[in-house]
Amino acid sequence: MIVDYLCFASSHEDLETWAALEAGIDDFLQLVVCLNYYDFDDKEHKRFAIVDKDDTATLAQSLGLDVTGLPEMLCDEYKDDYSWSPSEVEAIFQDVLEKILDHGVKYHLK
Repeated sequence: MIVDYLCFASSHEDLETWAALEAGIDDFLQLVVCLNYYDFDDKEHKRFAIVDKDDTATLAQSLGLDVTGLPEMLCDEYKDDYSWSPSEVEAIFQDVLEKILDHGVKYHLK
């Protein structure tokens, strides 16, 4: 799965733990939201929320967007001029998942 991610929330890299939230559309026209989290041992953990092709199209239509505009919409909604804390980045991930469900579409976690 090749995805060109757009980062829309991240914590400061100098903290002991670090998190980043990215979104993109994969080769199968699925929305992929990726939470990258680095722990105290600098070990990377990734959690993906993947919306299948049909549900991605439904989500885009309900928002009045083209499928390829979904990552930018998330960036516009959450991007800020300062760095979030790692826990705030995780909370934004949960908020994005709730918004997906609010539009009547499903995702699966990987």
